[in-house]
Amino acid sequence: MRQKLTLAPMFFVLLACVTGAIAGSWTPVSLWIFFIAACLPAAIVFILYKPDKFIFIACLAAFGLIMFRMAGICAPDYSDHHVVRFCNGKPHRISGIINSFPKKYQNKTRYTVNCTRINADTGVGELILTVYHDFSKQAVHPLLFGEHIIVTSKIRAIRNFSNPGGYDYKFRMRLKGITGSVYANSRTIVQTGRVDTSSFACVMRFLQRIRDRFSNNVANAAKSKDERQPDFFLNQARAVLTALVTGQKEMIHEKTRDNFSKAGLSHILAVSGLHMSLVGFGFFSIFICILNRQPSYVITGRAKKTAGLLTLLPLTAYAFFVGFSPSTQRALIMAAVFLTSFLMEKEKDPLNTLYFAASLILLIDPGALFSISFQLSFACVFFIITGFIFLGRTLSLPENKWIKRIGLTILTTVFAGIGAAPVTAFYFNMFPMAQVGTNFVMIPIIGFLCLPLGLAGLVSMDFWPGLAHLLLTLDIHILSYCLQVIHWIAGFDWTWARVVTPRPIEIVIYYALILCFGFAIMEKNKRAIYLTFLLIVAGIISTGQGMLKRFYPGKLVVHTLDVGQGNAAVIIAPDGKTLLIDAGGFGGRSSFDTGRYIVGPFLWKNWILELDAVILTHPDSDHMNGLCFIFENFRVRQWIKNHDISSSVVFKNLMYTAEKKGIKSNIIGSAPCRFSWDQVNISILGGKPQHLADNRNNNSLVTRLDFLSFSILFPGDIEEKRERELVHTNNFSLKSNILMAPHHGSCSSSSELFLDKVSPSGVIISCGYMNRHNFPCRTVLQRYRRNRMSVFRTDLMGAVTLQSDGVGYSVEAHRKN
Repeated sequence: MRQKLTLAPMFFVLLACVTGAIAGSWTPVSLWIFFIAACLPAAIVFILYKPDKFIFIACLAAFGLIMFRMAGICAPDYSDHHVVRFCNGKPHRISGIINSFPKKYQNKTRYTVNCTRINADTGVGELILTVYHDFSKQAVHPLLFGEHIIVTSKIRAIRNFSNPGGYDYKFRMRLKGITGSVYANSRTIVQTGRVDTSSFACVMRFLQRIRDRFSNNVANAAKSKDERQPDFFLNQARAVLTALVTGQKEMIHEKTRDNFSKAGLSHILAVSGLHMSLVGFGFFSIFICILNRQPSYVITGRAKKTAGLLTLLPLTAYAFFVGFSPSTQRALIMAAVFLTSFLMEKEKDPLNTLYFAASLILLIDPGALFSISFQLSFACVFFIITGFIFLGRTLSLPENKWIKRIGLTILTTVFAGIGAAPVTAFYFNMFPMAQVGTNFVMIPIIGFLCLPLGLAGLVSMDFWPGLAHLLLTLDIHILSYCLQVIHWIAGFDWTWARVVTPRPIEIVIYYALILCFGFAIMEKNKRAIYLTFLLIVAGIISTGQGMLKRFYPGKLVVHTLDVGQGNAAVIIAPDGKTLLIDAGGFGGRSSFDTGRYIVGPFLWKNWILELDAVILTHPDSDHMNGLCFIFENFRVRQWIKNHDISSSVVFKNLMYTAEKKGIKSNIIGSAPCRFSWDQVNISILGGKPQHLADNRNNNSLVTRLDFLSFSILFPGDIEEKRERELVHTNNFSLKSNILMAPHHGSCSSSSELFLDKVSPSGVIISCGYMNRHNFPCRTVLQRYRRNRMSVFRTDLMGAVTLQSDGVGYSVEAHRKN
């Protein structure tokens, strides 16, 4: 008779841990109210399921402990000596101890610093230290774990780009205990010569030196014959190999990451169960080989148990060696539980082990619940385990061992894909349609050939350098060919698709539907079948409601996004048509892509996959640089721009991408261009040809939107000279209810004559917080107030959302305080 399915005991403990972490993150509500409100329904549930009293008490204890710990993280009471008290824009002399491995990028290195002194006083708190390098002037030596340093710099508070549904960087940093950041040049760092002499710090420095030596050996392996023209795939193969073995992914190019995501292979780059199992198997084999030579262990039969116990030590060391990410923690804990069960000769329940691992991680670090790595890792492993439980109860596998192995490999990928789909859609807006095939081919090559070769190179580099060099060179060449194949696969549009961001309710419905459907088939339970149909109906209703809001909003919505010192506005017409005016961007040595990290995610969050039009006011970096990602990842019907061209690499890439994607380009001259979407009229006026214009700002496209009796004006970066010209233009109306401040509110714009002609009741200023240009200008702000104009600023208020029914309008700022 088949045993009835029951919930594993640790499931209830994990549920208590998860709800405690979520409740603790909602700090505005009294924690005791949360605690009491959660205990009452929990008691009812536990009475119905009649679990052991121990489990019930453990659940209440876990819920309360994690909730109060999480509340302390999310709403801390900072002392007067904490680093947050010194984020005042003034330079400070900061003393601290390096307490992380370095994260090495192209021209900078990042560390976490535990602050000990600020100026002459005691300092408290952790900072991110970003050290910029000039490789042409001096060699760069990374700072060591536990090293005492002194740096003089401004302490900057951790801030978000405040947009609806945007990535909460401040919250993520707070979960890690980091509340400020410091920027410095490698020549300005003072190394005191003192180091932390604790056992843990000494071990971490030892591991860091091994990481650095391995990275150097990888960098020296398989060098190109012509270093002036380095091979991209060969360089990226080095970066991928370093990531596979040491967990350092910083040098992997965004293009390579995108290719792995499109091919459904991102999980390979994360150090997880595959890595830990290979390391564990290797050391277990070594210990068994040694102990089998000892007669006392062979006679008593303790060799395997002792080897299993000893294997935990190198496994733990390797977990710290690769950065101790949540996926690594999960793999380590599950391995420890497995080995403990093996030592105690007890039956192993994989689901209960998984729940135990997740609960233990949350007890140690409640904030891990909100990390992408934690969610992806546990979702994939949970569905792999439950998938094979379902398979074992419903189907029989073929007897041929090769067909069985191939089938199990494919099914593992399918089950992991089912579990990861909502998480990857929510965070990455990607669905890799070819992932089953790519995983079937690439996991054996990368996971069971390249990774063992890399680990062998790591182990042998100090004892047999020649062999290590040979292994790493071979490994890099194999990986280079793999990267070329992955790049080729990702180049086909049918192998991947961008998807909108699912809402939490839809994710819950998806997981509940999959589990209920599987349970209904497995147990032939009528209630599960009815619940499955109810969940299908709920999913259809939820999706339909989202699509109705997206395609038939019934009003004009204008989102002015917070992109720092730049401009980006998303307009949604009453009939669902969409317009993007600029996409922000950063110039200089900043690698932050506003299109990738702000504008694109915002569009997906609002279920926008297609833009009916994109307007680039002028090709300056703070308006243009985010557009490359938009053109690559969204369907754009037409691109409206002025006559100007730029010699920048970004502009050339933008032109190339537009041509490759077949995006229609419409160049606007000095004659107005007008088109309509239902009841929305759009008028665009260009400037002079580039060779006749005095500067690029004055050549900005000026756009006016009319919806019935409401209007809004987007003048780009025009200055006073162009404003005077517009005032005397007869075929273009300037009068508007809302004005987007010209040139971010600079002193060279917003002249009295221009403001009188536009006569807005409100002004939206898009600018960066404490930007180096000191925008908006104080004189201009006074001018706005003198004319009784309401002022909305993205640097202080975050994204500004305007909604109009064609008669009146309402304005809402994302940052309430």
